[in-house]
Parts: sequence; C-alpha cells; structure tokens
Amino acid sequence: MKTIFTSIFALFIASSVYSQTTHTINAGSFYYDPEVLTIAVGDLVNWVNDGGTHNVNAQNNSITGASFGNPESFISSPTTGANLYTHTFTVLGEYNYDCSVGSHAVNGMTGVVIVEENTSSVNETAHDMLNRTFHVFQSGYSNSLYVQFDAFQYTNQSNIQLMSMDGKVVFSQEMIIEKGKNVQNIVLDNALTSGIYIVNLYIENTVVSKKIAIQ
Repeated sequence: MKTIFTSIFALFIASSVYSQTTHTINAGSFYYDPEVLTIAVGDLVNWVNDGGTHNVNAQNNSITGASFGNPESFISSPTTGANLYTHTFTVLGEYNYDCSVGSHAVNGMTGVVIVEENTSSVNETAHDMLNRTFHVFQSGYSNSLYVQFDAFQYTNQSNIQLMSMDGKVVFSQEMIIEKGKNVQNIVLDNALTSGIYIVNLYIENTVVSKKIAIQ
C-alpha cells in the first residue's frame, strides 16, 4: 500500500511540474516585450535582458510612488546580466510593473502580467467568456489603453467606449474582432486626466464593462 501511495504521489508531482508553462519577456531600452502577457496560475515568467541596466519592479509605481496594489509584490535588483528576474505566479490577478532604474518607467518601460485560471467550458456563453477575459489597463502613455479579451468568432460589429463617471462619452472607436484572444492598443484622441473611467466593450449584442483608474 505504501509503495502504491508513493507512486501515485510521485505521479502527481510530475504532472504538476509538467503542466507549468514558462514564458519569456524581453527587456531593453525602454520596453518589455510583450508589454502585456496573459498566463495561467502556476506558470513561470522569465525576464531576459536584451541590453542595458534594468530590473522588474512590481512593488511601487516608479512614476507616482504609489503602491501598484498587485496581488503580491516583488522587485528585483538592477542588473546588466542576461537574466533580469524569474517569478512563478501562484496568485490570480493583474500585476502591473515597471523598470525603476532612472527614468525608464517615464519613457514607457512598463508592463502587465495577467494571471488567470483556466475555467472555460463548452457551456460558457459569449457574455460569460467576455466578462471573464476582458481586461483593460493604462499603457505607459496617458493617451493609450490596452484591452484584452477572448471572443467566440470573428466580427466587425464591435465598439470600445470610454466614459467618465458622470456618464459622458470621452472616446469611442469601432473595432474588428478576431476569433479567440484579442489584444488591442487603443490610441485615444487626447491624453486623459487623472480619475476613474468606465470602459464598455460592445460585441454584437453583448456588452461588458470595467472600471479603470488613470494616474
């Protein structure tokens, strides 16, 4: 019995290790590539240095000094080495980070890692999928937003809308949606002032909304 239990436990450990996926983010002056990365809980992310002195700071925003408010915080030491940092994400949520070296963050060296649990199923509706996978966040620039979501099918009947908290539409744009994962950089007409906004995503007869804080 002990031998059987040991074998099953070893198989479970091997299966857990095997299921972990390793992702690579390249870093340079002044970028992380990809800037937005979606992974599954338990996955490992390795930041590779393409050149220069950089780090990975998911603790406090280097521009504002405020906490990122991430599900968990981490920060690496600045280095010129090839390997900037490696982290295994075990907590679900969105992780904003930047390079805290000099003015790198101000120059756009920021990134986001989205950690999701794979909960999709054949019975999931279009609205359920959008609501589960729709993420929106500010890029390194005040006139640009990143949106990410999964869609059931291709369509050109889609619109992204940005509203202020008083209900005023400050930006609206038609979009073409691909089947599967969509990541789009939305360049706004004007830079946004600091505050809370609502982002509405319309895809055919489905709509989902998220709030975003612009700093």
